[in-house]
Amino acid sequence: MTLLGKKERVRRALRREPVDRLPTQTNYTSKMGRILAEHFGVPLEALPERLDNHLLRVDITYVRPRNPDGNVEYDWWGAGWDTRTEGYWHAQAPMSDSLDLDGYPWPDPAADGLVAAAPAESGEFFVVPNLGMCLFERAWSLRGFEALLMDMAERPEWVEELLDRIVAIQVPLARRFVASGVDAGYFGDDYGAQRSMLFSPRQWRKFIKPRLAEMFRVFLDAGLPVILHSDGDIRAILPDLVEIGFTTLNPVQPEVLEHGWLRREYGSKLSFFGGISTQEVLPEADTAAVRDATIACARALAPEGTGLLLGPSHRMQSDIPPENVVAMLEAFREA
Repeated sequence: MTLLGKKERVRRALRREPVDRLPTQTNYTSKMGRILAEHFGVPLEALPERLDNHLLRVDITYVRPRNPDGNVEYDWWGAGWDTRTEGYWHAQAPMSDSLDLDGYPWPDPAADGLVAAAPAESGEFFVVPNLGMCLFERAWSLRGFEALLMDMAERPEWVEELLDRIVAIQVPLARRFVASGVDAGYFGDDYGAQRSMLFSPRQWRKFIKPRLAEMFRVFLDAGLPVILHSDGDIRAILPDLVEIGFTTLNPVQPEVLEHGWLRREYGSKLSFFGGISTQEVLPEADTAAVRDATIACARALAPEGTGLLLGPSHRMQSDIPPENVVAMLEAFREA
C-alpha cells in the first residue's frame, strides 16, 4: 500500500478501512513532557513528532485565571482545579451552595476569538477539538460530585435543566469547531469506576443519553467520526452509545474492558483508541513486558491491521520510566 499521511491514516483506521500501518498517539502530562523531551534530547515542541503522534487536539482560546496563591486554576466554566497535582484534581465547585441556574455566569459559546481555525502546523495531523468533561463531568465540576449524585435522586428536574444549560453551550461550540475544519469530534465524559458504573444505566439513559446524542449529532451530520473518552466499566451502556452514533472508544483500559471481548462484540461497529495500560504495564513492567503488552494490544484490538489508534490508555504521568516509553515506541513498529 502507498505510504499514507498521518491524517489519512487515522481517518481510515477509525473507519476500519485498510491502512499501511496502525496510527499511534502518546499523550502525556506537562511534567512527563519535560522529562521525555530531555530524555530524547529534543525541544518540547518537537516531542509529538518524536513520539510519532498522529492526533492534534485543539482547545478554545481562554487564559485560565488563578486564585491569589496560584493553587487553584479556573476553567472557562468557572470550576476550580488544583494546580499542584499532575492529573485533574477538582478544587472548587462554584454551584456547591446554589441552585440558581438563572443567576450563574454561564460562558458565551459565541464569544469572539474563542475558536480559531485549525492551525497551519496541523496539516499533517488529524485534528480534534477538546470537548472534555462534556456533560456529566461538567455538571459535577460545577455542582460537586456527591452533590450532583444526590440531586439526581432528590431533584431530577433540576439536574435535567442543568444538563440542558450545558448542552445549549456545548452544541454551538461544537458547531464552531466543525466550521473551523476539525477532522472528528472528541468528547470526554467518565461514567464508570474500575468495576461498575458510577451511577445506574437507567439514570444514564434518562439524564445523559439524549443530550449526548444531540452533541454527537453535530459531528455526525458533518460526516465526521465521534471519539468518546469514557473511563471505567461502561459495558452496560455500550449498546446505547453505538445506537446514538459514536464511532471510536477511548481509552480501552485493559484492566477494565477485556480487549478480546471488545473486539468480538464491537469490532464491526467501533474502532478503538488507546489500549496500553498506564495503570500497571507502563509504570511497573520491565521493557520486555511493555513490548509484549503493546504488540498484544494491537493484535487483540486490530487483528486485521486497522480499526485502532494505538497508544497508552491515558496521558502518561511522570511515574513511567522513559525506557518503558522507548520500548513502547519500538514495539509500535512491530504492531
